Amino acid sequence: MSSLAFVNSLSSGQLVSSGSKGSHPASVTQRRAPSPIVCQAGQQSPQDGSRIKKAILSSAIAAALAFSPAIVGVDQMQAQAIRNTVNGGSTFQSSSGRVNKDAESLLRWGLPVQEKNIREIQANLEEITYDIRAFKWNAIENDVKKTIKVLDKKSDDILKAVAEGKRESGSEVLASVRGRMDELKVLVAAKSSDEVISLQRDILREVGRLEQMMIEKFPYEIPEEYKDLPKLLGRAVVEMNFKKVDGGKFDIEGELFKTAKMTMVVDGYNAPISAGNFVDLVKRGFYNKLEITRSDGFVVQTGDPAGDVDGFIDPKTEKIRKIPLEIFARGDKTPTYGITLEDDGRATANTVLPFTSYGTMAMAREEFSADSGSSQFFWFLFEPDLTPAGRNLLDGRYSVFGYVVEGGFFLRDLKQGDVIVDAKVVAGLENFDGPKDVVEYKGAELERG
Repeated sequence: MSSLAFVNSLSSGQLVSSGSKGSHPASVTQRRAPSPIVCQAGQQSPQDGSRIKKAILSSAIAAALAFSPAIVGVDQMQAQAIRNTVNGGSTFQSSSGRVNKDAESLLRWGLPVQEKNIREIQANLEEITYDIRAFKWNAIENDVKKTIKVLDKKSDDILKAVAEGKRESGSEVLASVRGRMDELKVLVAAKSSDEVISLQRDILREVGRLEQMMIEKFPYEIPEEYKDLPKLLGRAVVEMNFKKVDGGKFDIEGELFKTAKMTMVVDGYNAPISAGNFVDLVKRGFYNKLEITRSDGFVVQTGDPAGDVDGFIDPKTEKIRKIPLEIFARGDKTPTYGITLEDDGRATANTVLPFTSYGTMAMAREEFSADSGSSQFFWFLFEPDLTPAGRNLLDGRYSVFGYVVEGGFFLRDLKQGDVIVDAKVVAGLENFDGPKDVVEYKGAELERG
């Protein structure tokens, strides 16, 4: 199964919106106000060869391998992971200090699913990721055996959790998972690492499909005060293509690419307004031909239109459309709006969508105004040595609304001035609740030529 098929089934740091209108170059702010978090490009050496190699391996292999569970390890830790997912989210740090950096895994744990058996299956399979890195074949065999045991004993319970109209399809997926587990058992016995990684990835994507089928309807009410804003009541897949401003090529560890393409999953379950706003702008063609306005090894940022404005001007109001800060804390039933978790007295709370994956997508905003997001957003270039588990300065302060699931390594060579050729929604438009017939935005094309 392709990754597109998978996504179809599915301290005082401030980062603020930037643009060409008077912002400090080391901050990310619409008004270009200096930020307490200042990360100069030279501090992270984004062009360092070893880091680029690590990023490519992380994107290419991790997409197939690194489906690390929220809390895994010994059996007690797995049980805690399952308990932690009951409210539709899971912590990303285990007691051993491991951080879940895989976007597809984070998206699975972010689904509002409470069926404990399917979560146990997911946790067991994702544990293989860690075990195979250390060639712990006995542990991997145990992971497989535990997964098969749950499938054999709890399949009926799992199917009961699938939405009634989807149970026939769910039964087929569950049968496929069970059959492929036998294949995985054989590959593990043969210690065939590459094939184990590939099959584990595919099985986990089927598990994600099954989890998606358990969601009958959008799980909560969005506050009435935001009724006029576009919303995404589920998930969508967006593709973006980029080109070099000077007509050159993207250099990824010596391999040259004329264009760059990234695929992103936008998550409306956990950020319906931020995701809906983004999908609406993609549908309008707002991001087409916009430039990258910041690239410093810390974030890659875009969404600042040409001219004197810092965001999207809604043609209905002729004013910049602002959206609220939107943070979904783990264990909550709905997102928190208009206030950071720190200001809400919950600075140490984990978020359902954390800044732990390379290419995490989040809304930029003005430094001292929570509800000032509009069109500018950034991809966070997560580095575990710079953002250790439990000490993340961005979680709870910025609205995360998605992750890059393919092509994330291109972020390493996206530079200021490079151009978004186009962006399009390739799946999930049925989950969009907003303007259906919109006039394509032509601002970037007209003003940039």
